[in-house]
Amino acid sequence: MKRILAMATMLTVIGAAGVGLAAFKGSADVVKAAPAATAVKAKAGERVTFAIEVAIEDKWHIYAHGDSNFIGVDLKPADTFPLEDLQATYPKGHEGEFFGEPVWMIAGTEHIEASALVPAGMAAGEHPLEFGVTVQACDDKTCLAPVDLPVTIKLVVE
Repeated sequence: MKRILAMATMLTVIGAAGVGLAAFKGSADVVKAAPAATAVKAKAGERVTFAIEVAIEDKWHIYAHGDSNFIGVDLKPADTFPLEDLQATYPKGHEGEFFGEPVWMIAGTEHIEASALVPAGMAAGEHPLEFGVTVQACDDKTCLAPVDLPVTIKLVVE
């Protein structure tokens, strides 16, 4: 873990000290996250499925979930998340190398597929499902500071 934090710090410092535009950008400037559908429906006691679209600008990449060298994409429910047993399937990405380290990179537009259990006693009506999508964008020379991109999906309990 110390190695990951040291590497991420080094890359952020290199990015911040880098030339021109990269010093003024953050990961949120080149990566966007949004729900694939703004609302989903389910009954109390059922699993609900949804997807988050992650769009990465050309010439940038992020790291796959669970990457052992850099900060990988992660879907984190807010403290107020009303559902149970959140399960997410992340895009695998493609194998690459960054600063001599083997990595799994994600580029372009990908989806995080997820599901969660609507508690049996949940009241009918609309409930916000709030998440942070953790990403750290890098190009072939620098990495930008990691960020949690906010995403909200409306759950309609029937």
